Amino acid sequence: MEKFDVIIIGAGPAGLKCAETLGNSSLRVLLLEKNAEIGPKVCAGGLTGKDLAFLDLPDELIEFRYNQIKLHVNGLSTTINTGNDFAFTIDRRELGQWQLQKLTQFSNIEVRTNARVFEILNDAVVVDEQPIGYSFLVGADGSNSFVKRFLGFPPRNRGIGIQYIIPTERYRDFEFFFRPKYFAAWYAWIFPHRRYVSIGCGAFRDVIAPADLKRNFQRWLSDRHIDIGNGRYESFPMDSGYEGIRFGNIYLAGDAAGLLSSFTGEGIYQALVSGEEVAKMILNPDFEPVKIPEVLETKQKHDRLIQMMIDAGNARSLIFSVGALLFKIPRFAKKAIEAFG
Repeated sequence: MEKFDVIIIGAGPAGLKCAETLGNSSLRVLLLEKNAEIGPKVCAGGLTGKDLAFLDLPDELIEFRYNQIKLHVNGLSTTINTGNDFAFTIDRRELGQWQLQKLTQFSNIEVRTNARVFEILNDAVVVDEQPIGYSFLVGADGSNSFVKRFLGFPPRNRGIGIQYIIPTERYRDFEFFFRPKYFAAWYAWIFPHRRYVSIGCGAFRDVIAPADLKRNFQRWLSDRHIDIGNGRYESFPMDSGYEGIRFGNIYLAGDAAGLLSSFTGEGIYQALVSGEEVAKMILNPDFEPVKIPEVLETKQKHDRLIQMMIDAGNARSLIFSVGALLFKIPRFAKKAIEAFG
């Protein structure tokens, strides 16, 4: 049986960062991606300042930079402007390909695409009916994580995101829309890209059923007179149910670990941080994560905030409206941006 020291399932930001951190080590590493191409993912493609600081991305990969965002709460609109860029958009294919290119310098890392894992055993994974042995397994395979299910954790705190990718240059503002009537405790967004715009929304399944969310989204699009005739419809799960990182010789990272923010939907930074520190734990059993505890602390705050909004029921509109008014105060707006971005 073919054998690797480390097998990483999923070549998203977490899996790619984990592989990069294991580069030039004495470990033989296999990175498996079920899709034919690394990078493309159903995602709005928004980044925060934390992502840029961590990745040190080249300027040409960043599509748009924003020092302001527009917030809309029912009929009330406000603009948050701190004077410094804090929100960015990027094409997920380009991000993935850039991360992948960094792996070519390492002789101990092998990457395989079109490699769907059909079965996980205690010491091997089965790909195309062939078992491949491992000493360590990393599940970086997203919110529908096969590795997480193998560990016995059912999906929980499940959200759903839906969006249209529309080829247009009409939209250039970074915008969020809070309409409790349609999206309950969550929101809709407009994220501009160079050749298209992502217009989408999200909610939790136990608050709004997916079919109802899609219907509400269509009504909101109609209210805004947004033409989706040439748009591509996409949907994606969001699992913010954190169960842990290390389980013996098996690790979870990124969305697979449930590190996604239940309040903002952000997940790329958490994926990068956890991918790096999981690799460091594999390289050194005595390594104590530094950034993962910080991510978890922020996540707990976000979980409490979203639960408060869910419990608020009919008072959500009032709470969102008060928040929009507070954002008009520069000091408050700056603290909010620092906390979330």
